[in-house]
Amino acid sequence: MEMELYRQALWVSGIVGGIAFAASDFMVGARKKLDIMGILILAFLTANGGGMLRDLLTGQPPAMMKSAEPFWVVGLTVLACLAFRLQKRSGLERSWIFIFSDGIGLVAFGITGAITGITLGVHFFGVLTLSLLTAVGGGIIRDLLVNEVPEVLHGGFYGSVALLLGGALFALHMAGWMNPLSIMAVFAGGLALRLVAYRYKWSLPKI
Repeated sequence: MEMELYRQALWVSGIVGGIAFAASDFMVGARKKLDIMGILILAFLTANGGGMLRDLLTGQPPAMMKSAEPFWVVGLTVLACLAFRLQKRSGLERSWIFIFSDGIGLVAFGITGAITGITLGVHFFGVLTLSLLTAVGGGIIRDLLVNEVPEVLHGGFYGSVALLLGGALFALHMAGWMNPLSIMAVFAGGLALRLVAYRYKWSLPKI
């Protein structure tokens, strides 16, 4: 029963995170004036990059090779239209649309990484590592491709959110409180934290 819950949570969070990250990457590509192929490559690598790194680290077959969700086609088409409408806006990547979609992707993939670690039986710090890597791996690839400093290196509460998500899910698992409602609560709390941190410019201490 528990494994079925984790399987369903991985499936849902993978779809939500993939579409959300694709949305933010269409906006990045539009601002950088990339062509359609460039935007698709950027979106694909960001949506799948963190998961591929996670699966390689854990010795699992890449998740993207085991499924091809039909929702992606619809989602990417809609997001392409959205990017086309927004591409002339200035400061696009700092609009609330970008922050919201990027935050959803961050939280959804953070949950995916944490649950993957829990199902594999890794220890606490392993769960944190997989949550962080899955959440920010694709974004790091995206930022490097467009010649920018990865958000996780200077974005304050960005990678920190993924670590907190991993810790929360591990605690729920150990307490036997993991269920759809608790996972949804962790998702909502993580997204709220990311949005509040951006709104009030929270950041970790800098040297």
